[in-house]
Amino acid sequence: MKENNALKFMDKYILALNCGSSSAKFNLFGIGEGNRLNPVIYGIAEEIGNCEKSSMRYTVKGEKYSTKMPVASHQEALAIIFAEFRKFDIDRDKICSVGHRVVHGGEKYKRSVRIDENVIETIRELIPIAPLHNPLNLKGIVETGKLLPDVPQVAVFDTAFHATIPLYAFKYAVPCEWYESYGVRRYGFHGTSHLYVSKRAARMLRIPYNRFNCITAHLGNGCSITKVCCGKSMDTSMGFTPLEGLIMGTRSGDIDPAIIPHVVKCLMDEKCISEAEAYRYTLQVLNNESGLKALGNTNLMQEIRQKAQDGDVNAREVIDIYSYRVAKYTGSYWATLPGAHAIVFTAGVGENEGYVRKRILSFLENLEFKVDDDANSVKGREVIIAESKAKGGQPLVVMVIPTDEEIVIAYDALHIGFLGEPAPEVYAFEID
Repeated sequence: MKENNALKFMDKYILALNCGSSSAKFNLFGIGEGNRLNPVIYGIAEEIGNCEKSSMRYTVKGEKYSTKMPVASHQEALAIIFAEFRKFDIDRDKICSVGHRVVHGGEKYKRSVRIDENVIETIRELIPIAPLHNPLNLKGIVETGKLLPDVPQVAVFDTAFHATIPLYAFKYAVPCEWYESYGVRRYGFHGTSHLYVSKRAARMLRIPYNRFNCITAHLGNGCSITKVCCGKSMDTSMGFTPLEGLIMGTRSGDIDPAIIPHVVKCLMDEKCISEAEAYRYTLQVLNNESGLKALGNTNLMQEIRQKAQDGDVNAREVIDIYSYRVAKYTGSYWATLPGAHAIVFTAGVGENEGYVRKRILSFLENLEFKVDDDANSVKGREVIIAESKAKGGQPLVVMVIPTDEEIVIAYDALHIGFLGEPAPEVYAFEID
């Protein structure tokens, strides 16, 4: 790993962290004039715990670095990350605040908060309804606290943006006790992404955010779609967990819940296993072996799309199934908005798969979208790709906006952790 002493960075930094089961994504920002954040280093430690395959990748000023190294734990990963920072004259004592992505904040946290023991305990208490995510987010918080004991940490919740969803949209038709005692309701996820792209879309169209109505489609390996009215989330496709809603890379999305006991009974009879084993297996399949992976034998949409373009009939059917589900949610949200200004695509599939975007729009027949094929082929930029030709109502455009969840996390960490004030109502990326 070569050093680059010519790089001159700032004296104060904000770190955004997103810890997964075997990875730690990191983005370091310098605090510039007027408390503007400037990206400095971003990357990921991968295969944590698998020392034979673990590695570190990051980018500094457009230059990419990559190395294989044994990384036994998240604490060790963070120590290695800080050691890499040091190669560019960035000491850990220059980090003023750390922001963490936390998937589930329940009903208690409706905005980002500075982390203390009470926050940690609440995140821990929410593990039963977010068993795949909150433990890992908590691990990142705890390990960061050991390495940076005097640095304020901030929790940025995926669920927070959706705290404005009204009762008629979040409440399920189940016994009240399930909601009141067990917390069963729609929470929604990918909140920082939906917030970011909706704010950027409003800025791009020069519409005040508090008067902006749109539908944001975060289509990655995980997928969710959100109805934004006057700058607030009013409904979203993911529910009590990230399993509900759209077809995803490995998750089924919406199914008839009666399928679960049916499959459990079939598995018990076929495999001679216990009901508990069959139930665990069924949920594991719905989360990890379904979605695109089940329909197209891969969770990678680019592979399915390429096969479809090469004439593979099954691949085309998979894209139709996927696209129709997105269009169905989009249509229902459009019909219940008081005039939508935009539909916004983002995340891996949403940003990069023009073929799929065009197929989704084709299912929204009543809106008669005219797609600009040249704009629809652009990648990595904010762009308008289509507009509705339908008569009456207000203009409706379709946009692609690359998401940046980390900048939201970083600004919340800057304001709450370092400046000691609430998260901004208007972010710098809405002005720039």
